[in-house]
Amino acid sequence: MKKKSFSLSSALPVGGPEGARSVKESVDYCTRCNACVQSCPSYLLQQEEAYSPRGRNQIVRLLAERKIKFSDNAPLAQDVTRTCLLCARCTAACAGGLPMADHVLALRRAAGWDFLPAPLKMLLRLYGTHPKMFERLLVLLRILRRTGAVRLLRVCGILSLPSLRWVRHADDILPRRGKTLRQLLKKQGLPAAPEKPDLLYLPSFEAQYADAELARAVLCLLQDKTPHILLGTPSGLFEYIYGDASLSLLQAKNILSVWEKLGGKRKLPLVTDSIEIYGFLKHFPVLFAAYPAWHKRALALAGKVQFITELSGARRTEKAAANGFCALDASSVLYPPADAAEKARKILKTHFGKNFVECEYSRFVTPAGGLAFVRGARAEEAALENVKDVARRQITQVYCLSGLAALELDAALRRHYPQARARHIVHIQAKP
Repeated sequence: MKKKSFSLSSALPVGGPEGARSVKESVDYCTRCNACVQSCPSYLLQQEEAYSPRGRNQIVRLLAERKIKFSDNAPLAQDVTRTCLLCARCTAACAGGLPMADHVLALRRAAGWDFLPAPLKMLLRLYGTHPKMFERLLVLLRILRRTGAVRLLRVCGILSLPSLRWVRHADDILPRRGKTLRQLLKKQGLPAAPEKPDLLYLPSFEAQYADAELARAVLCLLQDKTPHILLGTPSGLFEYIYGDASLSLLQAKNILSVWEKLGGKRKLPLVTDSIEIYGFLKHFPVLFAAYPAWHKRALALAGKVQFITELSGARRTEKAAANGFCALDASSVLYPPADAAEKARKILKTHFGKNFVECEYSRFVTPAGGLAFVRGARAEEAALENVKDVARRQITQVYCLSGLAALELDAALRRHYPQARARHIVHIQAKP
């Protein structure tokens, strides 16, 4: 079988304060100042330079400049890119705002590495290509889970196999019962596609299929609006991280076309409860840097994207102030959500007052698309570090900007520190 040739020259452009540029140009901007190193979760665990953002950046630079051979350094490059959480903490700490997670993804694509187990990747891809088939399969999996089939597999040790570890992880974090967003809409008699919507709502994977409580809170928050809900509409983020770049661009074009068609001249806001999707949609113009017409359209969309915290605030109550300490988890993927995180801080400060603890959790980061399901022992170690921090600060509630991060952190807290809970920020915004 013919081996894939390694090349970083054809990688997608990446963003930055000075606009789109090639991966090689972007990594050359690194001054090696060390500001990013202490912000990196994997470096804090490994304590090795190669596993820091600066180390990964220099590996990409040396490969792009052909100063080292890929064939001689592939094992190290594969390991340091596999362990990158794509959390963008390094970008937030970088004075130049370098998109180092994009550098890692460019290296992954150039090398042809695919870190997801084939069954998980196929399942997640169905979500974007055949949403109805995906929902039927999901119903079957829920039935198997309720009948105890998954528990039997755990007892037999089958789910301890590396290729099935993700099934065990999903069983640990997902709620036992719950409806899909489509089922909730049907039960409440709400149309997904009204004639004259006020906004478009692109739900997260969790709100659509995994966490019924999150979906209910979002629907409650949208009661004063008339949303057109984009069910089964992929954003292109999963393909950008795990699939091929061309498919990601196709799905990004579809989002643009749907937004323009449904909004018309009104240019309706596009709201999402996923901080990962929010950051990706804001990043759209960079993906279309080589296509002027599409780039202009993407800029228009990026200006209308909102995180769900924009829809309401929260009033301080005596009951809320007496509920113990609260903290924010602003975890995201690829692009640091500075504006959305600041809005979330204001909401929590208003609601909890002095009981809001100014800290964020950088070790326990949940990228979109399933990476958290295959991190294995390192994921457990990172999760335990955050649980220790929650317990040390006597925090009883952590509010997350990511639905998947909330599910994972809540599962870890239930296991190691049951006095605390983790929830999506939308729960504090929605009316009871």
